[in-house]
Amino acid sequence: MNTPIQGYPLLGGGSLTMCDVWDFRDTLKPEHEVVTLSRFLPNYNSADKNNRHHYYFRAHNQDPKIWTHAVGIVMDLLKDGKDVLLHCVHGRDRTGGVAYVVLRLNGFSHEEAHAKMVEVRPSQEEAWATKIPMRRELYDRIIEEYLNHLR
Repeated sequence: MNTPIQGYPLLGGGSLTMCDVWDFRDTLKPEHEVVTLSRFLPNYNSADKNNRHHYYFRAHNQDPKIWTHAVGIVMDLLKDGKDVLLHCVHGRDRTGGVAYVVLRLNGFSHEEAHAKMVEVRPSQEEAWATKIPMRRELYDRIIEEYLNHLR
């Protein structure tokens, strides 16, 4: 189950939910603004009318500017009070990285961000236990890039 992260004033009244392509339909709600971080353009189901935002970059990209663009999309939607459904193919690398940076930018410590992500998407606990610490330096550079962009 994928639970939304909500109730934090810094999220602008919106929420952040993470998923992958396999649990996308079970997670999607009518109120979601969908942010897809995938190599291929999604094949949208015409049955839903959700607003869509598509951005692609490779999961192991080390350029903070590339990641910052994806973070900016999510941050802007949250600031507008939107409920964001963030997903990529597996819901762990791009989704996890962007979600982690968004949470850090919204006042979560490293430990709090990691714990919250595992709480709301427990299927990725093992992957994030390795990937988040391994990529923390990159994520710190993304945070710095995002904050510099705001100045």
